[in-house]
Amino acid sequence: MKSNKLTFAAIVTAFALWASNAQAQLLNRFETLNFSLVAMQQEIDDSGPSGPYGNVLLPNIETSKITSKNLLKYLATALNTNWPAGAQLALDQIEGPIGIRDIFVVDKTGTNTVFDVSTGINVGDTNVVYFSYDSDRVVVSSKSVTKALLRVTAGTEFGKIFFHLFDEQNGIIKTDLYFEGLSTIEFHSSMASTTNKIAEHGTASEQAPVTGDGTFNDEWTVVKGKVTGSEKWELYGARPIMPTNWPPIIITNIIIPHTNIFIITNRPPPGFHPPTNPPPPIRILNP
Repeated sequence: MKSNKLTFAAIVTAFALWASNAQAQLLNRFETLNFSLVAMQQEIDDSGPSGPYGNVLLPNIETSKITSKNLLKYLATALNTNWPAGAQLALDQIEGPIGIRDIFVVDKTGTNTVFDVSTGINVGDTNVVYFSYDSDRVVVSSKSVTKALLRVTAGTEFGKIFFHLFDEQNGIIKTDLYFEGLSTIEFHSSMASTTNKIAEHGTASEQAPVTGDGTFNDEWTVVKGKVTGSEKWELYGARPIMPTNWPPIIITNIIIPHTNIFIITNRPPPGFHPPTNPPPPIRILNP
């Protein structure tokens, strides 16, 4: 997922359809994340056989797991805070262009934010902690079927995702770990339209094998594993009312030297003008 981060095609479509409707409301935007990583670090074993030059140092690889629970504990310590019982890691939409998402700690219901860990903290540039997320542009394969007032959309989305865990305490960097992978998202949505209301319900599941390296807890670390996510959303809005009293299109071409003047009266897109108050004609100068 890259900070100009992935969103689901169905949501983008719905926003485009209802961009002019101020009453549209998006619910349950969180995508809960689950991390299942294996961390590999170099370990020095000095218990080997003795020789004329002392103990033989045998290099070994020490492995450990990094899960969502481990990351939550690590972040709580680094940020000097405590999370509520049942806290989870999740992606959420932030202000700005559609697709920009941050990693949040959310409560056990998965619907309320506790802390934006992608923003994290920065105290005097010597105490800096964050866990960021980013995504490249995606490619999408989808299919929509419309029957009567119901449209069903399903598809698959692919894109690179990136994570960066950073922890600097008193000017000393303890963790600077990157990992990334190719994300696959399966999504499904249904949009129902009635006389005065539009509602969309959707689900999506995501998985991405990831690899990366960097420092973790002061040790050089190589990580591999998988990140998975799941999301449900609901989108509601009043159905735009199409005006019925707009006059027909009138185009008048008046010949003036070096200039064509067009007088155009047209039906504007819904939501731009009240149905009972048509706008004045539009004058377009076309050299």
